[in-house]
Amino acid sequence: MGLGAIVVIGAERESLLAGPLACVDILGRSMVERAIERFVRYEVEAVTVLAESEECYGSRTSAGGLDSANVKVVADVVSAITEQLKEYAEKGIEHSFIVSGSMYAETDLLDLFYFHREAQQIVTRGIDREGPLDLWVVDCAKAREADLGILLKEEQEPGNSYFIRDYVSRVTQPQDLRRLVSDALAGRCALRPSGREIRPGIWIGERAEVHRRARIVAPAYIGCGSKVEEDTLITRCSSIERDCYVDCGTVIEDSSILANTHVGIWLDVCHAVASGNKLLSLGHDVVVEISDPSVMRSNDETRRALDLSLQHVEQQVVAAIEVAAIQREQPPAPETWQLGANPIQG
Repeated sequence: MGLGAIVVIGAERESLLAGPLACVDILGRSMVERAIERFVRYEVEAVTVLAESEECYGSRTSAGGLDSANVKVVADVVSAITEQLKEYAEKGIEHSFIVSGSMYAETDLLDLFYFHREAQQIVTRGIDREGPLDLWVVDCAKAREADLGILLKEEQEPGNSYFIRDYVSRVTQPQDLRRLVSDALAGRCALRPSGREIRPGIWIGERAEVHRRARIVAPAYIGCGSKVEEDTLITRCSSIERDCYVDCGTVIEDSSILANTHVGIWLDVCHAVASGNKLLSLGHDVVVEISDPSVMRSNDETRRALDLSLQHVEQQVVAAIEVAAIQREQPPAPETWQLGANPIQG
């Protein structure tokens, strides 16, 4: 019985970011990538990413054993989902998952599918203790004959919904991103950083450089290609995403430094999320834009703009498919990283 999946990326823009949170790296991988990896591991036949943006473009991609993996720009998400379900049905795919790219849920997708099939419903929605989730299973053929917009929005009776008791995170704002990072590094959920755990609770991405006089206190994450200079302190579930630079003497405490961010010398970044020259103070819930590039700036404006475009989403789709396919066949190979003469201090 064929299964498809549709991942929806909303058009919301945060004041801290130039693009949707679903495409931002969280411990080395975006939520879109992680969602696609899960679907591939469950042997879903086709995955479609629908991005609600007028400024980006999409193109067809195919890799990793899927019949197709598409990235499409849409103006009306519900209409686009309806058309995609119709296309799936014509290809013999009987049921499809629909999920928001900004939601992380640890649940058995096959169990959700079996529940939906046995209930013989057009749509089955996932719920948790906080209420309805942006996670559905849809009968592709029957959905063509119904008002899908109403079906997706209406709240089903508890007995007709699929209750998820496992970990769920709705990442709709940077504060949620920070909470998910902390939960992952502290082991409160199954999400794991992309990289190598070189010591208990300390994860290092490929090509990361940590000075021998830097101190990394577990749990913490240093992403791919990032560089941490001497006399720095990274502590309390902090994450430094890919291609970042943390200069000498700076303290990063209980904070997330998003991709391609340069943090200057002898700074104290606590309880915050930083991206380029913008800093969100979680304690005060205010975004500060730093005008002095020596204090904080984006490492590479061109690369950062690319990372938050739909072109990068296409690259994430292909990368996620390839990673999931490799994981099905064999355990991941150890990743390389660089360190000074002395071990990381814990």
